[in-house]
Amino acid sequence: MRIAFLGPESSGKTSIISVLQNDFKAQVIDEFAREYLKEIKTNYAYEDLEIIARKQFENIQKEYQNELILIDTELIVMKIWSEYKYQKCCRFIEDTIPKQKIDFYFLCKSDFPWEADELRENQHDREILFKLYEAKLIENNFNYVILEGNISERREFCHKIIKKLVPNNEN
Repeated sequence: MRIAFLGPESSGKTSIISVLQNDFKAQVIDEFAREYLKEIKTNYAYEDLEIIARKQFENIQKEYQNELILIDTELIVMKIWSEYKYQKCCRFIEDTIPKQKIDFYFLCKSDFPWEADELRENQHDREILFKLYEAKLIENNFNYVILEGNISERREFCHKIIKKLVPNNEN
């Protein structure tokens, strides 16, 4: 079962995944963009988004041994961000969204406290971005729920959903 977490910057994706990884002994696919951007140590350009997307997709498509795979960001995020920042999106991202083989999505609401860091850009547009993510999930008819509240509320909610999706998981 591949479950992706998407949402605006600083909406708790990585935080909740960290908690759930421990709770369920799940495999985690990290957000490649953070790794890439820290490595290039310069402002990124439109062309970097396809490089990031290709690697993120490659990581998502790998075969993993765990029954539960938690994905920290995927290509819908790349598409929305590309269109929002550059008013365009590369063909690879467009064409690859339906090919990700993700079974379920948690859309993280922007009610999580903002934490600034050197890679975050959009503190004030989180609600706009949230609505764009939700519209894309609906457009693609992907299975999703909205994840909101503090970390313990999110944890409890995720547990209920994951236990329904992966009933044989030991936790």
